[in-house]
Amino acid sequence: MKPHRSPAQISAEAEAWLKNAHDQVNIDRSIVEQRQYNYNNCLAVSENALKHHKITTSEIEINGVPCLVLNPNERKKNRTILYIFGGGFTVGSPLEDIPISASLAAKTGAQVISPAYRLAPEHPFPAALDDISTVARQIFTNDHNACIAGESAGANLALGLMHRLRLANHPAPCAAALLSPPTDKTTRDDSFHAGRDPTLNPARIKQIEDAYIGDHDRANPEISPLYGTFDAQYPPSIITTGTRDLLLSSSIRLARVMREAGASVDLRVWEGMWHVFEYYPEIPEADASLTEIAAFLERHF
Repeated sequence: MKPHRSPAQISAEAEAWLKNAHDQVNIDRSIVEQRQYNYNNCLAVSENALKHHKITTSEIEINGVPCLVLNPNERKKNRTILYIFGGGFTVGSPLEDIPISASLAAKTGAQVISPAYRLAPEHPFPAALDDISTVARQIFTNDHNACIAGESAGANLALGLMHRLRLANHPAPCAAALLSPPTDKTTRDDSFHAGRDPTLNPARIKQIEDAYIGDHDRANPEISPLYGTFDAQYPPSIITTGTRDLLLSSSIRLARVMREAGASVDLRVWEGMWHVFEYYPEIPEADASLTEIAAFLERHF
């Protein structure tokens, strides 16, 4: 007889993944080398995700910013998600986040638009946010029901974007999905010191933050969105993280700040999960979390 597993218990697949996990970020690689390594390792996974979710892709430019467009097999009208890829502001691309963006497209029936924003250190802050803002202004002006989603650095940029749009009285997304967002670059909060996340290297984090932020004020809400203005009119948001996530505290603190300011926020903390665990389709928690995120966005289109 198989041992009983609670639905709230970490899955056998996730346990096996953790058993074989190793630090996926080699501090000895340069940022450029890490970019190429990540890209090479994403190709097969992204191709499988497109086939599995029956997604077609195309490339467009929006106000000079190249974007990847994902269309589900059964697209529903007037549904758009602006998706911001992660990678610590220094690596990554829309192609590399297809395991998440394709799943969201299929589960919501929405067209997903993912900008290929510029990366540091060649293009430090605020280049990435400027690119995303250029795309977002057109999307949210043309579609008042559009949502936004982002993982890790992409979630940070999504939060910074919403602060920027609201200050400019520009149309904002109707809802936001934030996967493992880094929200405070001024300090190292509690979970950062736990050392249980197999996917993030604290030394690399310092390196990429220095490359991205430079001499800018780290308390700037466009860098540390925790310090921005939240209120009851802020877009309803879902935040996902895990008990092993190096940035767990970042999500918890953001949810508390939003809640106390009257914003609508739904924090989902997954047992035994690590930073942006939704990226790994081999574990059932990834699909379950993306299903919950899609259901949340469905309520706001």
